[in-house]
Amino acid sequence: MTDRGRTVDLGPLDRATLTLLLRALASDQRSVYLALPRGRHDLAVLIGIYLQLIRRGAELTGGSPCAVPVGPVVVVGLRTNVTVRLAQLAIGQQNLSRALRMQRIRGDGRVVDLQGKITRAVDSPSGLFYLNTALGRPSLGTSVGTVVIDRTSMANDHSWERALAWASEHDAARVVAVADLGTQPGGSRAWTQWPWSPVLRADVRHTLGHRPAYGSLTSNALLARRPAAAPGVAVYRHKQLAELLRKVVAGVVAARSVRASESWPQPVADAVRLFNLLWCSWGSIGKQDTWQVLMGRGSGARALARSVSRGTLEGQGGAWGLFRETQWPDLRRGVLNLYELLYDDNPRWDLLLALIDWARASRTGAPILVRTRSRSAAAAVAEALADTLGGDADSLLLTPQPGAAAGSGAGALHVMPYAERLAWDASPRLELHLGAPSPLRTGVLFSGAADEHVAVVEQSEYTWLQRSTDRALSSWHEQIRQTSAALKLGEVPEPMTLSLPVAYGPVDLSRPSSVPEDPPQHDSRLALDLSALFEDYDASAQAMGTPDAPGRSATTAADDLVPVTAVLTEPEGAVLWLRSDEPVDVLVGQRYAKIPVAALTPGSRLLRARGDSQSRLHDRLIMVMHDSAEVTAMDTMIGFFRQAITAVYEQRGSWPDVLAALNNLGSEVSSWQAVSKWADGSVIAPEDPKDIHRVALLARDTRLTAGGTWQRLARMAEELRRLHRALGHTAAAAMTEAAGGTEGPALRQLKTLCSGVDVSEILEEFDLVVVRRVGGQKGMSAAALGRVPGPRDTSRSPQEAP
Repeated sequence: MTDRGRTVDLGPLDRATLTLLLRALASDQRSVYLALPRGRHDLAVLIGIYLQLIRRGAELTGGSPCAVPVGPVVVVGLRTNVTVRLAQLAIGQQNLSRALRMQRIRGDGRVVDLQGKITRAVDSPSGLFYLNTALGRPSLGTSVGTVVIDRTSMANDHSWERALAWASEHDAARVVAVADLGTQPGGSRAWTQWPWSPVLRADVRHTLGHRPAYGSLTSNALLARRPAAAPGVAVYRHKQLAELLRKVVAGVVAARSVRASESWPQPVADAVRLFNLLWCSWGSIGKQDTWQVLMGRGSGARALARSVSRGTLEGQGGAWGLFRETQWPDLRRGVLNLYELLYDDNPRWDLLLALIDWARASRTGAPILVRTRSRSAAAAVAEALADTLGGDADSLLLTPQPGAAAGSGAGALHVMPYAERLAWDASPRLELHLGAPSPLRTGVLFSGAADEHVAVVEQSEYTWLQRSTDRALSSWHEQIRQTSAALKLGEVPEPMTLSLPVAYGPVDLSRPSSVPEDPPQHDSRLALDLSALFEDYDASAQAMGTPDAPGRSATTAADDLVPVTAVLTEPEGAVLWLRSDEPVDVLVGQRYAKIPVAALTPGSRLLRARGDSQSRLHDRLIMVMHDSAEVTAMDTMIGFFRQAITAVYEQRGSWPDVLAALNNLGSEVSSWQAVSKWADGSVIAPEDPKDIHRVALLARDTRLTAGGTWQRLARMAEELRRLHRALGHTAAAAMTEAAGGTEGPALRQLKTLCSGVDVSEILEEFDLVVVRRVGGQKGMSAAALGRVPGPRDTSRSPQEAP
């Protein structure tokens, strides 16, 4: 098999995975859950190809019964894009797209092949289908044979649950899931689980060797080096930090134990959010606040601290009244003291700099990747590192490319949130994890994107992390043992119980020197206290965490109430809950527009995402268009301007002050809100080119002032605006053509604007509905946004619902 003309050499791990899968299917195991180290790969595509080849071979030879059940093989994922991948693959001279009868499932439940021919799914009983979960759950009108779910492509558990529901609705005879090591399938389905743990991979490498790594279709990169049995740790001590951590976690556990029907009081919820923000901050809290707001990630630490300091819980009765008298004073005081300790001079910042120096000296030539829990934390750390070490913050945030030259040179430094996936890589790479990941995310410490992982933890977190890791390794071994017994695979290697190796430290941050002490000493009292709280804190973190969800413009805690407006739509009478403070996409005649929810009227034609995607149509098309090299170069230049306006904001302290400074230089901008939009990217650049020059002068940014760069940037911004307007004008007509399955002039023009990429699948991710009635506002969990309510919600009358 070749991928883009280069031979794909399936290695021992690939062959073991496929053989195991075939044995499981032949043994009548209805649901198989394959867990591999976290990373970006196409193993789900490989499995879909393999199952289809096995079945096609059985059809052609008429031999022994085929282990793959009758019915279409369906690969399900969020923009896994099997269609494009198969077009790049071949066996001999035969392209796999045609040989395997590949078809893509449309939003209306019909299927379309690579030539654009639309047919019914029932007409292809032995086809290979691809379902993009961004299309929702279209009904095929027939049952399917095997569903392969690419869970690694999905941002959250809701997408995974909906993919399983789709398989059940279509009476899938078999379900195969490809997931990350450390995730659990959950639900009532009985799974045959096979996690490729470090011990198991090391055994495969020792017994069967390894093959050269190439591309995302094989797992050869996972065997390029002997897998580490456990991650390393860098340990620091800070007595005050440890005591505050212990006090706050105890308060969180106490709050969770309150059995009350109502939700958490706002000050308590804000205290937990503030703690989450502070504990994942390793640099300037002020910088992280700035990025938190710019990225639309909710309130910053300063605003939350103000809410907590004013929170008295007055008027709370019952269980919360008792909490107010007993636990709230300690929780409130603890989180505010932590805020004061970290805000002005974060003691962990010098440790991070020392760790980077240590990594560059001891891991010569290996790229260093600093992992953070949120995008805003990553941006803040990158900006602070650029200020301290020199260089460009945007370069630090760029995704490193796989291979020995990844990251533009030896010892390259990158900063990325956990939400960003990297391809499995065979070359050396070190990941520094800032803080102990939640037990729900222990799998990130075994990611296949790096060959070495070091978690940077406070002394009191060490036993906590040790227990979390031990529990994960033991769980994986038990799953392997059970599956081996069920499939009669024989003995499996026993895991060794090891203490997490201390790669650096302990360092006492309370002292002037950051030189590691020898030998390491563990504070068992604090560690035991945290271990006792482990189970409850894990659940609290899960309930109150703010995970990044790719594809959403903002991330909100699950318990946050946001203002929403109910919109009753036609033709099905569904009620959509739309966020009141964000614009929506509509078609006005043949023109695409973005308007406030309050501006919707009966008869408005509203564009909504069908399935898991929470993106807007225009944003999705912009993302495709910006993949072209020319437009990416424009974006890079405009990024310099955004850095400059952000620098001016930090100098002046507020947007009104930035506006005043611009007006003093002759700018005619009248609103500070307009100026703030230059920084967050919602406006490409100022309409007046001279405003770009004024910003560059205020920021003293020579990249923009030298050689007339600001004038070239103004011309680039105008070109980008023209492209964006062309997308908007073309999208309306293209939607109609895509729905009819024909490529007319609008689709062809849209394809040209997007550098030749076929955008019909993107258009099908959205549905066009007509507004029947717009109702009032209410507060609702962010998890319900854009979704059609369940039966209990829709049972109300139209007058009540909206």
